[in-house]
Amino acid sequence: FNQFDPTTKYEFIPAEGRDKGAIVDVIVKDFFTIEPHSRALGITADTGRYFVDWLVSKCLKYPHSYRILDKNTGQLIGVRLMSEWERGSEEDLDIDIDQLDENNRIIHTILDNLKAEFWRLRPNAQKVLRRELSFVHTDHQRQGIAQHLVHLGLDYDLLRSKGIGGIMSEASSIANQKLLLKNGYEALASSKRKEYVRSNGEPIVFPDKTEAVTLMYLNLKNTSNV
Repeated sequence: FNQFDPTTKYEFIPAEGRDKGAIVDVIVKDFFTIEPHSRALGITADTGRYFVDWLVSKCLKYPHSYRILDKNTGQLIGVRLMSEWERGSEEDLDIDIDQLDENNRIIHTILDNLKAEFWRLRPNAQKVLRRELSFVHTDHQRQGIAQHLVHLGLDYDLLRSKGIGGIMSEASSIANQKLLLKNGYEALASSKRKEYVRSNGEPIVFPDKTEAVTLMYLNLKNTSNV
């Protein structure tokens, strides 16, 4: 466990609507180059920008997202994007699938299938927070930032009072899956191998030990504030 306090070198600032452009830029420029699903699928800044723009816009409607700045340079080096999600909500349907190429459609379908699986596996859940994306630039990893982001700004008592029963995440890297397991999340389900095939029959191969997106959940009924 890394004992380094990341707040000595980095600022963790709540993300607002005016930050959208900078957040989209850092994701398409840096996130796609390291995140294993994006690498395996060959998603690029050009092909992935529409989906990222839609995702960031959705998350910035809610007060749970953060941006991370290097205190020395003022550079944006990471983000944590979260949204609120309610059973029966059709917010995710407002994305135009026709704007996505095949690679983006594959990951979109995988995430959609896991969303449906979540409500099936947690029939009593009505409203949850959703960890949409968490990212730290490679030059700033192993500084305790990802661990700091897990619980940052989340008042579990307040969330419960608003009817939010838990926090779910579609963790797309083995590193993020391990991090969430260490922090009380449970693994509910995973994407299926048959989903990782292009229309021409070409299999999708990962660049590391990641094998799937894992659906993770932290039940706030049994969680105290950290």
